[in-house]
Amino acid sequence: MNLVPRHQRSLQEMLLALAFALAVCLPLGGEIISPQSQKPILHVDVELQSVEVQVKDTRGSDVLGLTAEDFTVLENGKPQKIAFFSAGNGLVSLVVLLDSSSSMISRGRLGSAQAIAAQFMRTAHPGDDISAMDFTDQMGVFQRMSREELLNPSGLTLSHAPSSGAALYDAIATALCHLRTSKNVRQAVIVVTDGDDQHSRITLEQLIGLVRSSRAQLFMIGLPSRPDFNFEGRSEPKITLITGHDIDNPVIVFDRLMKESGAESFIPNSQRDLDEALKAVSNIIKSEYTLAYYPQKSSKRFRKIEVRVDRQGAHATARRYVGSDQDVEESVQFDQTTCIVSPKFHPYAFESKVTPDTGGMVYREDFSDTRSGWPNHKDSHYIANAYELSNNKVAIGNSGQLIASGLPTETPTPTATFRDNRIAAYGPWLSDLRASAAMDAVLETVSHEAGTKFLHKSRPAAGLIFRLNPSGYYALLVSGAADWKTLSFELVRREFDGDSYTETEIIPWTKIAARSSTSGLELSVEAIGNQLSIVVDGQEMKGARDDKFDQGLVGFVISGPGRATFRNLVVEHK
Repeated sequence: MNLVPRHQRSLQEMLLALAFALAVCLPLGGEIISPQSQKPILHVDVELQSVEVQVKDTRGSDVLGLTAEDFTVLENGKPQKIAFFSAGNGLVSLVVLLDSSSSMISRGRLGSAQAIAAQFMRTAHPGDDISAMDFTDQMGVFQRMSREELLNPSGLTLSHAPSSGAALYDAIATALCHLRTSKNVRQAVIVVTDGDDQHSRITLEQLIGLVRSSRAQLFMIGLPSRPDFNFEGRSEPKITLITGHDIDNPVIVFDRLMKESGAESFIPNSQRDLDEALKAVSNIIKSEYTLAYYPQKSSKRFRKIEVRVDRQGAHATARRYVGSDQDVEESVQFDQTTCIVSPKFHPYAFESKVTPDTGGMVYREDFSDTRSGWPNHKDSHYIANAYELSNNKVAIGNSGQLIASGLPTETPTPTATFRDNRIAAYGPWLSDLRASAAMDAVLETVSHEAGTKFLHKSRPAAGLIFRLNPSGYYALLVSGAADWKTLSFELVRREFDGDSYTETEIIPWTKIAARSSTSGLELSVEAIGNQLSIVVDGQEMKGARDDKFDQGLVGFVISGPGRATFRNLVVEHK
């Protein structure tokens, strides 16, 4: 998330500043110490299991000065012999990940991160292994930085990744993959993100398996999502996006990742809060104890960890599990060169329906396979070789909240209304494209009955949407009689505005010549640069120019009450 406007500094500079700030204020230059010999240990056995432990007193202050004899480590309830011990002075391998996706709120309100780096630059020491990477739905360059680069950041740049949303789980997995080659026992990943994972190839459960099998702690710094996404204050496990797809609730994601790795999360709302969060991460790493032991041979790869501290009023916090209840090596496959999650072994559902074409590619979806990735809910789902959207009457309470179907009798004077638009979109993210599909629709005639409320204009319509992105989309809408013999179409641009949207007519409602058939209506759109072209029922309509949206997804929409069925979607990358 940028902390200043784009015209003042680049995203890469901010990422580096975060890395510098954390790097230079870490406890650099220490060694792991054996509790028996009190001499530096220069080699770490790959079988060694390490656990980072925070110890607090009843006032929440760090308890310092403890020794190995003050701790007991239990694995599956059995005490383990502490082979190595460090009191916050071991070498650290640190990775800074920055989410630069479009769901992140404007970074200008949080100010510059360069000042944070300057605070700690004077105290930098050699020894720690510092890396940084920015990510969106693509991974940026994972770059391990030398001491010279940390002290002279002006010559260091990171490649910027294109932005269509975040692949948070993939990014963390990539960082953990890189850390496998680190010889430092102490490992940490600092993730600056809003937590909205929209594009990862792996699931949260697969990531949890990787976290449990790693040594790294995950410190999550959560910056707000764009207000359009309406994620704040939500408690349900899944949240539905405008595309119709469900994602994991970021609040739950943060909580699980920090607990599984024995770390903490922070939600800064200002520059000062961000400063404090970064300092807090540094202080935690500086004050933590590292306990390391050689696990007893067991057939169980997934083991429960408990750390106890023998000090009155002190409480120890550490990761809860080590290992995994799944075969992580088989569950998640990486590219051996880049450590990026392998597209071959973890393809998106739509990728099996993409074929190369001259100068581009073609995505064909016949909706015969319900596992092909489209949303599958009550009002947006697969039917026999087709996809259906329905927009049915729902109930709105006096306070404006949506009331689920099966309205409780005690709900006071509900108002009947329709969702303005039901949307579903999936497939490749494209700029220049041509898309076509066949549509059948039953659009209800809306009567202004008593108690019915319309949030936007009530003319029912359905059609194709394209270049759907976090800011809005274009829609080719068709409306007409039930027999589809009299038709009209319009082309609109809809821009998201909080929970609602604003609409601009690009081509106003235009009548189409009478049809001779009542079968599926063929719709086609083409977007090349700012030139938008429309074909309805084989008739080429007048085109238009608009440069508000230059990339996004293709999908379907129904506006107003009714039901629409779509078949044979073809999307060509031009």
